[in-house]
Amino acid sequence: MKLRFISSFVLVFLFVGITLSLQAQNDEGSKVKWMTLQEAMQKMQTQQRPVILDFYTDWCGWCKQMMKTTYANEGLAGYINQNFYPVSFDAESKDTIEFLGEIYKPTGTEKRATHELAIKLLNGSLMYPTTIFMNGYEKDKNKFNLNLIVPGYLDIPKIEPILIFTLENVYKSCNYNDFEKLYDKAMKDSTIIDQIKLTNWKSATNYLDGQHSNNKKTIILLEAEFCNSCKIMKSTSFTDSLNLEYLREKFNCVNFNVVGNDTVNFKGQIIAPGAQPSSLHPFTQAITRGNIGFPEVVILDEKLEILDVIPVYLNPEVMNNIIRFYGENIYQKKPWTEYINDLQAKKNQSVKSEQKSNEKK
Repeated sequence: MKLRFISSFVLVFLFVGITLSLQAQNDEGSKVKWMTLQEAMQKMQTQQRPVILDFYTDWCGWCKQMMKTTYANEGLAGYINQNFYPVSFDAESKDTIEFLGEIYKPTGTEKRATHELAIKLLNGSLMYPTTIFMNGYEKDKNKFNLNLIVPGYLDIPKIEPILIFTLENVYKSCNYNDFEKLYDKAMKDSTIIDQIKLTNWKSATNYLDGQHSNNKKTIILLEAEFCNSCKIMKSTSFTDSLNLEYLREKFNCVNFNVVGNDTVNFKGQIIAPGAQPSSLHPFTQAITRGNIGFPEVVILDEKLEILDVIPVYLNPEVMNNIIRFYGENIYQKKPWTEYINDLQAKKNQSVKSEQKSNEKK
């Protein structure tokens, strides 16, 4: 599951009717191993993966171009084949399809009659190619929690952040438009390396022994080469003007490679790396209390006691709420839900006050 950065970080990818339609797609040069929707859903019963659903038509030139370019890239295709169930569907197919408990049929016998499945999933907006990125399949509810519809031709720079957003569960805590902007900043800002250094990251190897707290709390970022959203969060959320100075003032910022070979001294307990190469470091299990997910941050108090384990991508605004909740010891006075509700109430009041002020003008 390796997708690394190109550019400053550089994103590098490691490595009968329906049947005839899929063959036609591959004949266009695609190296993606396309499957039918039925095949993807059968595989989903035993091993869940995100689904890429490509809608095309025989007469769509940009559909063919996408097969010849984007999906013909060996690295990209290898990454998709390894981590997704890629489905290619002719939006004018004459086949009857069952999907998520419903039956879909062609709307007519004429050559260009649109299939019911395309009409339903594309919400009636019939543009080709259109790609739907799906994740969070709930078998008992017959649904996907993520259904990100992306119309139009996707080149490699355009599809890269969508793949990360979908595969690494960023969708659970951030909308795509916001994530795309942060991705672009991490990838295209030539000063980002210098900005990361300003966070003053410390090594878990020798900074969790209890002798370096400086009467500050500690925030640990768990990261790995396979976690692209970890790098984006480190490049943007931690360096954002909302958070940088506050983090430097209130926290020791520690980064830890979860598949690294470092020996960690955690409050006097020596934790060595695992015996198997590339296996999760035992410290990961200890510091997350077994609640492992990437990206992930762990908040420790001044005595290195665990206050919170947060296994989800955090955009700058959400991170700001979290570090102030713990940095100002608000957690000792009220629960997180009440704190967030209070913030939202203040925000709503501020908006109303601004609207009244504008009306008077």
